[in-house]
Amino acid sequence: MNFNFSLSQIIELEEVSSTQDLAKELAKKSALTDNLAICAQSQTAGRGRFEHTWQSNKGGLYISLLLKPSKKTASLAELSIKTGQAAALALEEMYNLKTLIKLPNDVLVKTKTGEKKICGVLIESAVSSDKLEWLIVGVGVNLNNKVDKNLNAINVKEIIKKEVDIFEFRQVFLKHFATKYIEWQLSK
Repeated sequence: MNFNFSLSQIIELEEVSSTQDLAKELAKKSALTDNLAICAQSQTAGRGRFEHTWQSNKGGLYISLLLKPSKKTASLAELSIKTGQAAALALEEMYNLKTLIKLPNDVLVKTKTGEKKICGVLIESAVSSDKLEWLIVGVGVNLNNKVDKNLNAINVKEIIKKEVDIFEFRQVFLKHFATKYIEWQLSK
């Protein structure tokens, strides 16, 4: 089988309650034939696994990829790890950060004061029989956004001491995600 990855559309929003919730609404309302991305500058109700709040102030990357995989059955946990790997590769490539994956869905960065969360992944899907109807890969990356000091989290700006280009990071992340998504599609 020949797999490739491309996005037919990128929806850019200034603010949304949750890119994940909007993607889910779109998935339920229409027959998805192409992959699309929803990006927001901020989210008022960003969330992670188990409905944990994800702070989504302006300055981070908040993206949900609404995908129509050709896989009949799937290991979504494996895709979560591969998505985290894509974010880690982008962080390492662009900012020379030392990262590690904290299973099942976090990317941590190594700092002088220990490991801190810099990225989270949330995957949701709809299955009919043994076939994935659609899946949503949500990713939040702390780039320039303010991070609550009470959390064990950090942003790139704090580490490298300068603002970063969110759009440029998104492009590099999507490049790595494409490779990891194809690997996932080809896995058994």
